[in-house]
Amino acid sequence: MAAYNLAIQNFAVAEHLLQLFELFRGLREMDPDEDLRLAVCRRLSLPESTFMRHTQNDQLVMYTRATAPIPQALLLPDGINFLLRQTVIVSCTALESFFWDSLRENVLTIVKARRRGADRSIRELTLTLDDYLSLETYADPDERLQQIILKNFERRTLHDTESIEKIATILTVRNFWDDVGGRCGRNPRDLRRDLDELINRRNQIAHRADRPDSGADQPDEQDGHGLRTINSAWVSARVSTAKTLVDAANQCFTKTIAGLEEQLQHQREQALAQQTLVGKPGKE
Repeated sequence: MAAYNLAIQNFAVAEHLLQLFELFRGLREMDPDEDLRLAVCRRLSLPESTFMRHTQNDQLVMYTRATAPIPQALLLPDGINFLLRQTVIVSCTALESFFWDSLRENVLTIVKARRRGADRSIRELTLTLDDYLSLETYADPDERLQQIILKNFERRTLHDTESIEKIATILTVRNFWDDVGGRCGRNPRDLRRDLDELINRRNQIAHRADRPDSGADQPDEQDGHGLRTINSAWVSARVSTAKTLVDAANQCFTKTIAGLEEQLQHQREQALAQQTLVGKPGKE
């Protein structure tokens, strides 16, 4: 499904942010080594008198011209934690886009196959008179019906794992968490806990800039910038969980939709057979 491919691309961005965090971790400014400075000047075709800034950590040596400022955040303790917070946001965006786009891709198949057996949220959709009349005038009535249905399912923010379960239910998947938990090799309760933690952290970053809640019963630990502490191990584990969930859910949805499409094909074949019988002349 296109929804899955897009989600994997978004998760790749999150993984790149984690790689940048590891690359810049512990970066500090040092006095330039003269021999290395001259070598860099020659490599960049710069005058040998050019002043260079030298920064390094255990895995990176970076030389820049003095006129090219190095972001101060890279050199401060906890300064690059913004990369971890952005990773949380990107991974949640990947999660959201997958589930909503999966719904968008397959809602028409669900309506056609399940009809009155569809989820209540679809059965109780409200159509305006203009919506109804447009079905007859639209070049492709199925496409118009899909637009009308999706108008009632505009993409929303996933507030918790219950939102994910609601979308899975609309997609006619039962026992969703048991199914994906088995595919992930995870206890469903633990899986949901990790995802809820990731989504809650995204909400705190987006709405509070990850500032600690001073009114909480147990005050949050703070980093050197007065924000809630965050570490790469915690972020990496939950990004991996979210990506694994999307992979498992995609397998689950693909199997379910394939069954519905097979059902529709069978219905079409039956309708064609009936038409053939009706049109067949009787024996004299």
